[in-house]
Amino acid sequence: MDAMTSPIAERMRAIVEHHGPWTAHNIQLDEHTWTIGPEPTYDSLKLRRVMQIVSDNMRRPWPELRALDLACLEGQYALELARRGAQVVALEGREMNIEKARFAREALGADRADFRQEDVRGLSAARHGRFDVVLCLGILYHLDAPDVFEFVRRIGEVCDGFAVFDTHVSMTPRERREFGGRTYCGESWTEHRADANEAERLRKPWLSLDNPTSFKPTRASLFNLLSHHGFTSVYECQMPAEPAKPSDRLTLLALRGTPVELNVMPRVNAMPLEEWPERPTRGGLRPPHMGPGPSLIRRLTGALTGRDR
Repeated sequence: MDAMTSPIAERMRAIVEHHGPWTAHNIQLDEHTWTIGPEPTYDSLKLRRVMQIVSDNMRRPWPELRALDLACLEGQYALELARRGAQVVALEGREMNIEKARFAREALGADRADFRQEDVRGLSAARHGRFDVVLCLGILYHLDAPDVFEFVRRIGEVCDGFAVFDTHVSMTPRERREFGGRTYCGESWTEHRADANEAERLRKPWLSLDNPTSFKPTRASLFNLLSHHGFTSVYECQMPAEPAKPSDRLTLLALRGTPVELNVMPRVNAMPLEEWPERPTRGGLRPPHMGPGPSLIRRLTGALTGRDR
């Protein structure tokens, strides 16, 4: 039986006729059938990166793992986790994506993936429970302020282990937004025409559900935001490599933990956690990887030695 005659291929054609073709997630459904084609897509490389992060950092066996996939699109991450034995809740706002994901789940027998058509902005521990792993891939930069900040707060609320973020960030702090008594920098982007109706917005699978604009925090503001909502360590992933990844897009591993207290220098324990500054330098903003800068180092030295330099 070839791809043209297999029952899965026939059912997939019906899905495409009703909901349109798959736009991102290339999933092999049987020996001859892929949702896009036999060659891996760019999202296939991202899938390998994300699954390597999960595999390297999971704290319990796959069958005991409870995972959350936020804005799951066509479901490949949730399905990969479920095929490995994890219990997965996957939220997605568009019906066309949910139907594609549910079809692929049936074709693969990935019964531990629970696909729900919901707005991720409704995430809560009371409604969805708590999770060992949270995937927030390609959705953060489609939310407007203050939703983007509240969304990260809610992720911190439901996450017991770690979260993986894959997101664009703003390269310049053009605008400031207030949330929870703190200031975050970034820039706004247009998602939809201001006069676009609901049907027009829902037909755009790679844009926001309804908000006409979105707000992208800077790297520094995103790092600070994660720290403010319970993530004690945040690491940027570089391997496995994604050579085509734009310079303004990051893959981050954010771990929830208990703030460490020092024994050999206990005075540090009373100091507030430092935040990433967004200060201008001669060439523009100081990137986070360049560190906090000499003036802050001098202030830290003064605080620890009892003198101000």
